[in-house]
Amino acid sequence: MTSPSYIARALGAVLLATLLWPVITEASSIQRIRSASGDDFTRVVIDVSGSTKYRYGIVPAGAAGRDMPRLYIDLDGVNVAASNELGKSVGDKRVGKIRAAQHSGGTARVVLDLLRPVRANVFALQSPPRIVIDLTDDKTPQLASRSAATAKARPTAQRPARPARRPRIVIDAGHGGKDPGARGYKGIKEKDVVLDISNRVADKLKRRMSVDVYLTRTNDKFVPLDKRKDLANRIEADVFISIHANASRNSKLHGIETYYLKNTNDRATLRLAKLENGIGGLMKGRDVSTDSDLPYILSDMVQGQKEADSIVLANHIQDQLVGYLKPRYHSVENLGVKQGPFLVLDGTYMPSVLVETSFLTNALEGKRSNSASYREAVAEGIYRGVKRYLEDDRITASLH
Repeated sequence: MTSPSYIARALGAVLLATLLWPVITEASSIQRIRSASGDDFTRVVIDVSGSTKYRYGIVPAGAAGRDMPRLYIDLDGVNVAASNELGKSVGDKRVGKIRAAQHSGGTARVVLDLLRPVRANVFALQSPPRIVIDLTDDKTPQLASRSAATAKARPTAQRPARPARRPRIVIDAGHGGKDPGARGYKGIKEKDVVLDISNRVADKLKRRMSVDVYLTRTNDKFVPLDKRKDLANRIEADVFISIHANASRNSKLHGIETYYLKNTNDRATLRLAKLENGIGGLMKGRDVSTDSDLPYILSDMVQGQKEADSIVLANHIQDQLVGYLKPRYHSVENLGVKQGPFLVLDGTYMPSVLVETSFLTNALEGKRSNSASYREAVAEGIYRGVKRYLEDDRITASLH
């Protein structure tokens, strides 16, 4: 005979399971699938309505009679039927189409039809929950399969080990050609100011240090933002510095500030980022400076950035630049090191910063920026910051 206590325990277990059942079985859904492309990478982001565990793998060409490889991502507890987006054409050189279907009762499968062999880096992010797939070209692909829970820690993209060599530094003069950038004192153009400063910085580095220096532009020409960072990635640069000059509707605003890549809600920084992101942008055929997806795209792209080293680089440049200018010019304002969503920095695989050397719309700084002596002083300050960075014990070991 079954004891009353046993029945009570059984009923309690059933009641507990009933109470927990909606929580356990409540399915997430795919909200949307979005992508961004550059010359050397493709990024696909799967936005989901809730946290999910995932598994992924690459099926090589020839398997199951397929001519080209495929990448699949299985999302546990995700319901495709609730999604409004079951397919998406990417149309770049790596991904033809993305398809989604219910793989099993509680698992959704997203398949990327690949157009060439690729190397994949897949990770999960929260706030909002999403799965990020980074693809780069791979001439010798391996069948890979992994599983992971939604990550709380954000992994950092790693470059392959390389033999010891001289540090490689990329100096990026902002804007150029059809993109003049900010305008200020007596019609001065940002593109002209920063080109002169960039050339001076490059010259100092070449003459005084044992480094290799590359410029994204050496004259007044337009270079798309993705081409600038593609250069840095292609040569496996150790440092990327984008040089700019600021602007504001408030003509009294002045000062120097240095940025590293990170998403932000600060309105002043977002306005500046929109100005500096300018023409072109990362996503082909679209002006991403006005794109509603920009904050999420950028917060994902931070994962490819060596953020900690970028902060060290930004602080050295800011300290040396302000420190060099203050004894020589009055009213030099230190606006500090900040974070911002600048497209020229995203997707770079090395420490990267953007330096705002002055406000062209401020009468005093605009006039100074129009003089060779001030540009020379700015270049000296930036040079000293780079030198301090390369000599920093926290950085030296990683360069060899």
